[in-house]
Amino acid sequence: MTERYYYSIASGSTGNCGLYVAGEAAILIDLGVSLRKITTGLAAIGLGLDDITAVLLTHEHIDHVKGLPMFLKKAAAPVYASRGTVAALVDKDPALDGRLRPFDSGDSFALGAVGVTSFATPHDAADSVGYLLEHEGYRFGFATDLGFVPREVAALLRGCGAAVLESNHDPHMLQAGPYPYPLKMRVAGPAGHLSNPDCAVFAADLVKHGARTLVLAHLSEKNNIPALALQQTHAALRGLPSCAVHAAPCGCMQAPLMLEEAASCSLSG
Repeated sequence: MTERYYYSIASGSTGNCGLYVAGEAAILIDLGVSLRKITTGLAAIGLGLDDITAVLLTHEHIDHVKGLPMFLKKAAAPVYASRGTVAALVDKDPALDGRLRPFDSGDSFALGAVGVTSFATPHDAADSVGYLLEHEGYRFGFATDLGFVPREVAALLRGCGAAVLESNHDPHMLQAGPYPYPLKMRVAGPAGHLSNPDCAVFAADLVKHGARTLVLAHLSEKNNIPALALQQTHAALRGLPSCAVHAAPCGCMQAPLMLEEAASCSLSG
């Protein structure tokens, strides 16, 4: 049986990096923490930079690309990003010119035996995207940093066995929290970040269409609590087929999440 798992190395407002492994492919999604943290996270599950097949970037914000320059110096794996993201990164750091592999948002391509389909996400970045990864009929979705869930994104990710979904903030905590008013409006706006209630609705839709493992990701350290995010999604899933729901921690997960066709209903932080 093919080994397939997801392992979060970092998740939240201060940095994001995840690993999807399917058979011989080991794909990092975002490099938003230092290379030392990435290598430490990989070492914890017996992997190194030489084991990485490719990197997929979602967009150019620092909490998704902080480790990019050092990764390009130390690792051989190709780094893919949307054409607008590449342009934004090169504009900030001309040394990156020619180092990244651009694609048009919406393009599909192959990383070995893994098929990748990119899709546009509504976020205040140059050309933000999410990903659908397909391997031997198993579909894995990755959708963070989106102010709302477009119909096209929901439709594309239906049928995924597993998905990483943004559950960034609790609306009440955000409004009562320390952020200045313009930042609160940005986070809660249509080009900001997905709230717990909106994530829960998205999660329920995916579970109705086959998802059996969900990871709630990009939780704000100031405007959310894992228990709140889990509670909101759990409530939305009542009466639906069983699904394992996890909240990605700020640091590394304790262990990779093995992705199978079915999973018992559970919640974990």
